[in-house]
Amino acid sequence: MTRIQSVGASGARTVLLFVALGVSVPASAQTETEPRLWTAVSVQGRMGSDSPWRWAADSLIRTRSGAGSLDSMAEWFTVSRDVTERTSIGIGYAYGAGFPDSGPVREHRFVQQYTWKAGAARSVVSFRTRVEERFVSGHDAMLIRVRQQVRVTWPLAGKTLRGVVSGEVLIRANSTARAARGFDSSRVFVGIGSKVTERNRIEVGYVNVYSSGARSRRQFSHVLSATLVVSM
Repeated sequence: MTRIQSVGASGARTVLLFVALGVSVPASAQTETEPRLWTAVSVQGRMGSDSPWRWAADSLIRTRSGAGSLDSMAEWFTVSRDVTERTSIGIGYAYGAGFPDSGPVREHRFVQQYTWKAGAARSVVSFRTRVEERFVSGHDAMLIRVRQQVRVTWPLAGKTLRGVVSGEVLIRANSTARAARGFDSSRVFVGIGSKVTERNRIEVGYVNVYSSGARSRRQFSHVLSATLVVSM
């Protein structure tokens, strides 16, 4: 138990580091801010009651200018396998479309991920590493992106509410004609999760997103995020 609490404290410190990375951008950079809305529905299950194999199907809709303009839509499907009680590996595929002012952008994405999780009755800490191969219309080559996330949850009042904090850094591992290798974006989430029924839970909160790009287009996004998770 002492070891788990130590892991939880370490995870919390790591999340705070992500928060610092998310808000400590260069003072000289010209940034813009924009409100956004992110919604997701995730349907999850096991391939058999005692199977180490899991699956998840996710539907994402995101807007910009508040909820005034559709920004992107995507469908994800992921299959993962428990390796130990704390670790799992998985692969996935996503198809998405973005709707910038310049015109629609389509994307096929392949994903590999590794997840480590530890927890006790009071808190759960998880680390997730993802590698993505992205085929985006308008780019002359495949984009490779690495994502590192840390997430901490802990119980709040009652038995159904939990606090949630997570941080994620996204790095472009190669360059194309439109995107240079290096820092892509950071995401810091603070919210509350609630168990609605035995099979359903919802998570609502705020995401601070810092995205890089052309010097005049570096951007902070203030995002209201809502996710419904359905367990089968």
